[in-house]
Amino acid sequence: MSREEHPTRRSALLSFRFLFSAALGSALMGLVAAFGSPSAQLACLGCLISVVSGLFLAYLGQEEERESRRNAAVESLSVPLALAGDPAVFRVYRCLCDGLLAVAQLPGGILREAVVQKLESVTGQVAELGEGRMTFALTEGWRTVYERLLLSPGLKSYRSVAWVRTKDYWQDAPGRESMRANFEAVNRGVVIERIVILSDSLWPSEASAPSSNIRPWLKEQHGRGVRVSIVREVEIEREPDLFTDTGIYGTKAVGVQELDEASRTLKFTLDLDPQSVGEAEERWKRLRLYARAFE
Repeated sequence: MSREEHPTRRSALLSFRFLFSAALGSALMGLVAAFGSPSAQLACLGCLISVVSGLFLAYLGQEEERESRRNAAVESLSVPLALAGDPAVFRVYRCLCDGLLAVAQLPGGILREAVVQKLESVTGQVAELGEGRMTFALTEGWRTVYERLLLSPGLKSYRSVAWVRTKDYWQDAPGRESMRANFEAVNRGVVIERIVILSDSLWPSEASAPSSNIRPWLKEQHGRGVRVSIVREVEIEREPDLFTDTGIYGTKAVGVQELDEASRTLKFTLDLDPQSVGEAEERWKRLRLYARAFE
């Protein structure tokens, strides 16, 4: 089997143009040196020095340009090389690259502009993920991550704030499944503390205990080992930043859930930033001052 022969790079010093120019220049210099006056010889020498200096500077400029191209090539390779050690992320990177190549081949026009605009929004989402923040909008898919975090090895505590405005809070199938994950986590030794903020309709100011519409849900958690505390909305109305559905997964992450009036999920944001976790912990401790244990 014969090997494919690769053409070797030839030095520019051996090119016809360079050799012809050098020979012609040398001949002219020789004639001037032999027959020219001293002033002509001096002028010719000055021209020679200028030409050589110009060639040298041009060479340096070309070297800088080549170095810049080499650095750009190495930099373009740095991303895939850095990701090569993580097969899962590298697989996603390859898929993204394939998609971008396909987009680059689309014909120009309104459709291509719309695709590029969509890609720009995707880059924002990727940057958000890189900062350790994930957002789930108008979907219950976040509960999968929620349950996996609750049952993850090493989790010792989970502090939750449930802002309950209707009796339907977490009463649908996904909500009940998440409650079962809570009970399983308790059985595995995770300390779960939940502060429940109740609306006036679920805990009227004149009543000594929450209404029967929500009491079974509270009682079930209390009976299964969740440390439940309760507080009325009116008691914390001067601290509006405490009105939030929050879950603090030890020191790992904090999740914030936004609900509509029917207690359906609008958005769930999971944040791994230690500062965000610390701020959520500080709010939880402030809310704890208003709450009382459910019995």
